[in-house]
Amino acid sequence: MTDTSRTATGAPAATVTEIEKTVDAYLTRSYDADRRRALIGRQGWDPAFLDELDELGWFALAVPDEHGGLGLPLSATGAAMLSAGRHLVPGPLPERLLLPALLLRHLGSAHPGPDLTGALVALVDPAALGSWAADDAGLRAGPDGPIGGMLPVRFAAEADLLLTVARSADGNSNGNGNGTVVHLLPADAPGIAVQPVRSADPTARLARVTLTRTGRPGPAPVLTGPAADRFATELRAWARILAACELSGMATRLVEDTTAFVLVRKQFGRPIGSFQAVKHLLADLHTLASSLRNLCDVTLADAAAGSTDTTAGQARSAAVAKAYAADVAVRVAEGAIQLHGGTGFTTETDLHLYYKRALALRAWFGDPEELAHEIGDGLLGGAGGAP
Repeated sequence: MTDTSRTATGAPAATVTEIEKTVDAYLTRSYDADRRRALIGRQGWDPAFLDELDELGWFALAVPDEHGGLGLPLSATGAAMLSAGRHLVPGPLPERLLLPALLLRHLGSAHPGPDLTGALVALVDPAALGSWAADDAGLRAGPDGPIGGMLPVRFAAEADLLLTVARSADGNSNGNGNGTVVHLLPADAPGIAVQPVRSADPTARLARVTLTRTGRPGPAPVLTGPAADRFATELRAWARILAACELSGMATRLVEDTTAFVLVRKQFGRPIGSFQAVKHLLADLHTLASSLRNLCDVTLADAAAGSTDTTAGQARSAAVAKAYAADVAVRVAEGAIQLHGGTGFTTETDLHLYYKRALALRAWFGDPEELAHEIGDGLLGGAGGAP
């Protein structure tokens, strides 16, 4: 390791580059196109593959060391997602990389914390759907647990636990309040119904989750009040950062593959990469992908160093990264399809798997349009203007 600085837990802080290279080297060696297509054929659900990654230590990267993890900064999860996006690794990677690590950090060392070893935690947070949420979507905290529903939830039918983020009704965090209430519930607990639904995302299984009143006390919330508010804000920020990193890796790979293609595909006796129109379009795609990568690097570096002054500052940086990534990845995918010509428009090619994944991530925790409004509202409000 070239970076010998240490985290707040005392663990050595690995750089984003080192982790990304390590993950990329493994995927280059052990995750070829045939394996990718086999996994995508199961929409990313393969317990044996997840166990393999778990044994390699991927899911322990940012888990605090007192809970058996490596204790690295949360930026380590972003580094892993850069490579995962580049190789289009399907499955519940963001859930396994982020949710246990972030929850255990917020519970703190004084709290024994739930045993999340090897568990798949599905996130039930209606904020993930943004303006695409159904009219009846949402969770509220009741006296015996969260009530409501969400469609879709990633890998809910396969999950061991559901992490729910609900709003309380009218004023404090015990279920009688106006704050956030966070529960960690067994997926098979009474009052929980999970119905698998058809997924247009080739890399993820989706389900509808419905939580109903049981009439008897349920598990106590793991976080309430201001602590739950802080957790929810940071959770949403990191979900956006990981999505941006995955989209950045995808855009980079699409530019690399398209560059290689135009250098060998010939028309009129010479490679199409020698044509000026092709050069201009490819240069534009490279500029987009490179600028997105730079933005992700800066966002991860700032998050690791604590450079953002407030939680709101981190949330704004995450929104900027996600908004730009969602726009860039789709544009790069469409340009790559165009430059591949007739081959690109054949839906059996991997290009379309990248494109469909980019479209699925575009709306996750806010699409570019709604995030632009959110960023603008925050800046105007912060400057003393009207929200």
